[in-house]
Amino acid sequence: MAKPERATKTKSEPKLTRVAFRVSRLMEFCTEQELVRQTGHSVQDWPLVVLKELLDNALDACEEAEVAPVIDVTVDAGSITIQDNADGISSDTIRSILDYNIRVSSREAYVSPTRGAQGNALKTILAMGYVLDREDTGSNADAAGVTIIETRGLKHTIEFRADHVNNQPKIEYATAPSSINVGSKIIIKWPPLGQKYLGWAEERLKELAASYTWFNPHLTLRGSWHGKKFLDVSATNPNWEKWKPRNPTSPHWYDEACLQRYLAAHVARDRDLGRDRTVREFISEFRGLSGTAVQRKVLEEVGCSYKSLAQFFGIDRVNRAGIAKLLAAMKRHSKPVAPKHLGIIGREHLKQRFLAAGGNAKTFEYQQRKGYDKNGIPYLVEIAFGLHQHGLTPPAGFLVVSRKFVSGVNWSIGIHNPFRTFGSTGQGLENMLAELRANNREPVIAAVHLAAAHVQYTDRGKTSIVLSDDAELADE
Repeated sequence: MAKPERATKTKSEPKLTRVAFRVSRLMEFCTEQELVRQTGHSVQDWPLVVLKELLDNALDACEEAEVAPVIDVTVDAGSITIQDNADGISSDTIRSILDYNIRVSSREAYVSPTRGAQGNALKTILAMGYVLDREDTGSNADAAGVTIIETRGLKHTIEFRADHVNNQPKIEYATAPSSINVGSKIIIKWPPLGQKYLGWAEERLKELAASYTWFNPHLTLRGSWHGKKFLDVSATNPNWEKWKPRNPTSPHWYDEACLQRYLAAHVARDRDLGRDRTVREFISEFRGLSGTAVQRKVLEEVGCSYKSLAQFFGIDRVNRAGIAKLLAAMKRHSKPVAPKHLGIIGREHLKQRFLAAGGNAKTFEYQQRKGYDKNGIPYLVEIAFGLHQHGLTPPAGFLVVSRKFVSGVNWSIGIHNPFRTFGSTGQGLENMLAELRANNREPVIAAVHLAAAHVQYTDRGKTSIVLSDDAELADE
């Protein structure tokens, strides 16, 4: 009798038990891909990003200090340097910039005309040198991005590295005495690999810096490239007035969502500082609501005369109904801000910049439009336009003068033209200029500037805004 066959046992495969690893998102600042996403610009444009962000910060700092800005831009083989004449940067502010767990910005949550409110611009700039150096050395361990800030008698040296075990930035920070007591001097060290990007960006960087003088009449700006001066422009009006960072914001610029965010930011900060402010103290900071009589009317209407800000905002649930009522009362008892108060650059200043660029005086034209959009946000558009002198009397030889186009929003210059679309037509400024026979090959000079209390960009890099066609002209 045959023996029964023994069942064949299948050898089991080893099993993998997956573990949920905790990975810090702070390492996102340590890759080219993430920095491109954070800044909205490719690595080739990083020198322009550094210049724009530092110039914006320097201008804002000077205006907060209420001094006419005098700024120097210096580009050497291994660094980009911006120096201003403002009040300087406190050591506490510098240390907060080094904390990659938080976003630090004096523009955060406010609704007002501002050059920028990204909140992490300096954090991305600190990391750029590391990313470029890592590609150059081929070593994560040795790569470092070096930034030096000299201000208020101290030299702050910051080395940005990466801890690849804990997956987070590793900052080496040291201080030493400095001779810079007025203003700030910020030096961004540029690794050898980055030199090619500096070279590619040279003409655009020079043009970007010069463009700031078009929309800031109070600015004196000097620039040098590898020891050779490329820019030396004095202010046409050091006492020029615009909406400054320290001006109170208007309740008419907020909607309910924006006011809720603004309230939340104040409540959180008060909690961190151990304060317990009242609603009265909060509304006193708005334009038109500094008087005790008008504050009393607002508080009585809302029913929060003796409430703390934290109580009014809500402990367990946001008091949305109360916030809506407060906003309505604040608007009712204050006046909208007239567009002219945003800051008019003016015909004469733009004409001086036009002539300095080689424009023909007889062809110069200036137009201004101001009003309110459908949300009651004031805006002011200024346009300067004319022909280059060589377009009328071409010089001997083969010199060809192409179009010069300068565009900006809230006294800052865009790395790219921000006016991509207008209203329901979707037509951009480039197309409109082409229709006017002012394309890149024509010898025309054009400048377009928009000042507005609230600007919405379509991307993180602030490269494009959409202008609606529902605006109304101001009744002035």
